[in-house]
Amino acid sequence: MRNLLELRCWPGPQGLLGVDIGATAVRVIELVRLRGALACRHYGVAVLPALPPGASCHEHDLAALASAIAGARQASGSRACRAALAMPADSLITQTLRLPAGLPDEQLEILVELEAAQYMPFAVDDACLDFCLLGPGPSSVGAVSEVDVLLVAARRASVMQLVEVAAAAGLQAVAIDSDALARQAAIKQGGWRSVADGEAVQVAWGLALHGLTP
Repeated sequence: MRNLLELRCWPGPQGLLGVDIGATAVRVIELVRLRGALACRHYGVAVLPALPPGASCHEHDLAALASAIAGARQASGSRACRAALAMPADSLITQTLRLPAGLPDEQLEILVELEAAQYMPFAVDDACLDFCLLGPGPSSVGAVSEVDVLLVAARRASVMQLVEVAAAAGLQAVAIDSDALARQAAIKQGGWRSVADGEAVQVAWGLALHGLTP
């Protein structure tokens, strides 16, 4: 899936940190490809201040978050300055759209934005939108070919807050993903099992995959 906010993650030699902001800790991972397999190059953890019961992990004080991200990066030994971070699933709007197949990219983007307006409780101008093609939709003889498109949207203010926290920690946010999708990508790839704290690093691992070429 493409990333929110028109941030695009281009693989590069400088590396990329997957940054997972959890309820009690920040975990960062940098991956490397060795002989065709993925391995953990750097891994670090920093504990976060305790939150009140029922509070979201993204309710941490922003200065404390930035300090923890910087601490986790330092603990990992990574020198990467680029980062992929995640939005919690409950802060995202997702919707499957069915649109005409074969549209040029520019027309598809315009149509997705027009369709998105009816699914959001806030103005499109206040949102960061992204989408990916899921595949052809059901078709019948004589029907116009259609394609299913997954729409993902988030409040721009929430996305920018993540970007600013990363900057305060000395990192450049180049990818914003969903924590659920990052975990799904990690589980599918499976390399996180080689890390001692395996299950706890799934989101960070999935985010770090944005920095690698296919």
